[in-house]
Formats: sequence, C-alpha cells, structure tokens
Amino acid sequence: MPGRPRLHGSAWEVETGHFSERFGLFIIIALGESIVVTGATTSEIGLTGQTALAFGTAFLTTAALWWLYFTVVARIAERRLESATINRTTLARDAYTYLHVVLVAGVVVSAVGDELVIAHPREALASSAEVAAVVGGPALYLFAHALFRLRLSGRVGWRRPLAALACVAIGLIFADAAALTVAILVLGVLIATIGADQAVAARRPQIER
Repeated sequence: MPGRPRLHGSAWEVETGHFSERFGLFIIIALGESIVVTGATTSEIGLTGQTALAFGTAFLTTAALWWLYFTVVARIAERRLESATINRTTLARDAYTYLHVVLVAGVVVSAVGDELVIAHPREALASSAEVAAVVGGPALYLFAHALFRLRLSGRVGWRRPLAALACVAIGLIFADAAALTVAILVLGVLIATIGADQAVAARRPQIER
C-alpha cells in the first residue's frame, strides 16, 4: 500500500497442514462441479448406449484427475512445504495461491470438454476450439502439476509433461475422429500416468512415501 513499508514473506508464518488442506478442498469443489455439469448434460440429452459410455468416460476422467493430485502430489507438496526453511510463505504463495488457479482452470476446461463429448459422442468435434477443450483441459492440468513440482522442489519430472504432450498429440492426430474416441484416448493417457506413478512409488523406500 502507498505510504506503508513493503511486507516480506517473513511477516507471516504458514501452518502447512491447514494451508495445503484448504487448497485441496478447492480442487475437490472444482472436480465435484465438473461431475454435476456432466450429470446435468446427460439427464437433458437422455440416456442411450453412447451417451452412457460418454458419461462413464467423463466420470472416470474426473476420477483420474482426482487420483493424480491427491494420491501423490498433495502429500509430497505438503511435505516439501513443511520442510522448507527459507521463504516458506513465498513458496506457499507461488505454489498454492497462484499455481492452483491453473490447476482449477484445467479442471474447468476438462469439464467443458466432457460436456461436448456427452452432447455429441459419435460426431467429430466441430472446431479446433472444441478439440482444444477435450484435450487441453487434461493437458493444462498435467502441465500445472509440473509447474507445481518445479516451484516446490526445483525439478519438473517427466511423467506429467510427457502425458500433457500426449494429450496434445491426440488432439492433433485424431482431430477428425469421433468425440468419444478422443475422450477415451485422453482417459487412457491419464490412466497410464497413474500407473507410472504407482510403479515409481512401489520402488521407493516406504519412508519416502
């Protein structure tokens, strides 16, 4: 504020457990709203075999987004923040206040893509914007995970950036395919990323999990 001294991170003390839990709740709310949107779209259209498959794919995609954050990222991020001895408040601001906006944006765009797929599962996506919504939401979410890790640990890792690129590649290669086909392929990328996470976790000592 004008006329007041600039405050630095040392002016606040972050209680890491409470802080990270609150931002986890933001992610849960965004994921829950995406399920509400897809459910409402399905009820308006009416349940057919293709619509049910599209809804199931959308639900599993949302579940995969939840799994990717809460089974690995959230726990490790909280430990990283708790162990930080320098600039913890600034680290918390960047990783949670700023980068969680990108995470939630990925969930929101993914929900828009799910709605488009449920509305017209057998048809090709009508425009590049629709293709971008279907593949771009999960890609943005995964990319935000990489940035989140980079800010907290100084490392990016390879699984999530590679998965984000795979989602983009699906949008480029299968732009003329049926919307449901594109959505299933993106879901396959998310499931493969979860499998890679579990394989890496299984090789770590129990104390590091």
